[in-house]
Amino acid sequence: MSGENEREATIDEERESAETVDSTPDDASEPTDDETDKGIEESAASGEKDAIDMAAESFLEVEQAIDSMVEGTQVRGQAIDVERIPAHEVPDGFPCEIGTADALALTLELDETEGRTATTYFEWPDEGTGTRLGRLLALRDVSIDRFADLHGEDILLEVEDGHFVPVLPDEEPRGDDRAYYGVVAGFAVLLFPFIASLFGAFGLVEFSVFLLLYLLVHLVVLPVSTYLDAWHVRTTTNWEGGPLFWSFFSMIPGINVMTVAAYLVLRANAEPIS
Repeated sequence: MSGENEREATIDEERESAETVDSTPDDASEPTDDETDKGIEESAASGEKDAIDMAAESFLEVEQAIDSMVEGTQVRGQAIDVERIPAHEVPDGFPCEIGTADALALTLELDETEGRTATTYFEWPDEGTGTRLGRLLALRDVSIDRFADLHGEDILLEVEDGHFVPVLPDEEPRGDDRAYYGVVAGFAVLLFPFIASLFGAFGLVEFSVFLLLYLLVHLVVLPVSTYLDAWHVRTTTNWEGGPLFWSFFSMIPGINVMTVAAYLVLRANAEPIS
């Protein structure tokens, strides 16, 4: 009897265990419909946010590219590569004429563009140097047979018709940079009467000596120095002023104070080509 009772007790325990398992909810190990929908919505929202971020980044990249290609924009670049190519490979619309069978393609790395490069083109120097290439080399005292010296050189570029081209003067280098000191000295003499009147210093210089110096500055020092310096600035920077214009007005009493002051300001803001 005791054996049968034990067997019945064991059967009852197994039955209760099975009922307990059967009574466990089926959805305890599986997500509910609401939870599934919520997860899908969160994934969709995350994917949509990533897509928006990528779109925003692409717009910024395009904006930066457009900004760097605005007509007239000037930027500096370092020469990193050069090669000889057939002239027909020069992009259509390049603003400078290529009249030789081959072209010289100069590649430059642009400043402040995270490694962006641009390529500009010159006529191949079959006989001597082409006009544009010759002016570029002359600015750096580089002869055509030492063209490799141009590697790493800093070159001022300007966007023209959607292409980067070197900023080059229309003339060969002229003038004299030492003439700048003559302009400054002449300007100081022009200011002397105003400074002397403020401090009562007219008695420090005899009138006849000052008059002679004043005439010398007006008729010789300022016009000649301004002319020579203006040519130097015109052929070595992006300044496009007229040397004769500034030289003429620098010799007219009264007007020349404002003229020379304006010239010195424009000169200081000119961007060197080399």
